[in-house]
Amino acid sequence: MFWNRFNFCCCLLVGSLVGILPTTVTAAEWGTLTGQFIYTGQVPQPEQLDISRDEAICGKFSDLIVDQGLVTGKKGELQNVFIYLRESNLEQSQIHNDYLKLPETVTIQNKGCIFQPHVAGLWVNRQKLLAENKDLCAHGFQVKAYRNTSLNQVLPPGQEMLHTFEYGEKLPLRMSCSIHPWQEGWLVALNHPYFATSDERGRFTIKNLPVGEWEFQLWQEKAGYLAARPEWKRGRIKMKIAPGENDLGVIKVSPAVFAGK
Repeated sequence: MFWNRFNFCCCLLVGSLVGILPTTVTAAEWGTLTGQFIYTGQVPQPEQLDISRDEAICGKFSDLIVDQGLVTGKKGELQNVFIYLRESNLEQSQIHNDYLKLPETVTIQNKGCIFQPHVAGLWVNRQKLLAENKDLCAHGFQVKAYRNTSLNQVLPPGQEMLHTFEYGEKLPLRMSCSIHPWQEGWLVALNHPYFATSDERGRFTIKNLPVGEWEFQLWQEKAGYLAARPEWKRGRIKMKIAPGENDLGVIKVSPAVFAGK
């Protein structure tokens, strides 16, 4: 009788503790998504842009001031394609701990009278935007936002600005300069860290995604939604992320995609 009562009391105690202790859900496994974008048309030559303001300063960088809307390598490697997870309500347990090591700021420089880098990504929950003017002339740093407050700040030479986004955005945001009309760049601001842009080899990698069924968005500034394959309507990819490597392979992008056909 004593042992029965003792066991009953122990069960009650354990049950009570389970009820008050915090519980955490952890993703059991993680997967990495990779791929490579190849433009199948004739490799375009960068078009020089008209330097209509501050020519004495910006004219020194005329080799950099070109149309960057469609940048490819010698073999058609397509740069600056955004790919990101179309999800706005991820639980903390679905964010891999490695992402907690990301720097607290993402830096965009006005340098050579262009934005460097031309495209960038930012995790709004943990990262701030740092805009820096490295030129000898003033720049008007503008960001056209949808859910957040838009930016329009004049930065004198050597000055910088720190900005916090409150909300994740559904689409990349256009950066521009109110003083130099040729300046343009793009920023994806999301409430998770699962995004990438294709590099000079046309390749991208998104590491440590939670396994499961997800939808991804492809976007490129000349094409908008990048429907590189017929089944990717509005540039959206539905796929299952499995543990380990998940490779989309070579993604061929035809000129028709940029013609809006």
